[in-house]
Amino acid sequence: MSNELISKYHVEFQELIAIIEHNRNRAFLNLNIAMILMYWEVGAYVSEKIETDGWGKSVVAEFSNFMKINRPEKIT
Repeated sequence: MSNELISKYHVEFQELIAIIEHNRNRAFLNLNIAMILMYWEVGAYVSEKIETDGWGKSVVAEFSNFMKINRPEKIT
């Protein structure tokens, strides 16, 4: 694109960039909220199992091994 066109649409292009950045930031925020809620739910579930079913310290390690075997593509 020529410098003339860039200069002509500079303000509009800046507005487009602002729209893209705003929505990208909104997406990151929503992802962070979802991740926090997931961790909260997992923690609540494990805490409940500790209280009701006597889960011990080794459960987290056992679950990690279970995930590695059963969902290796999901582990990052």
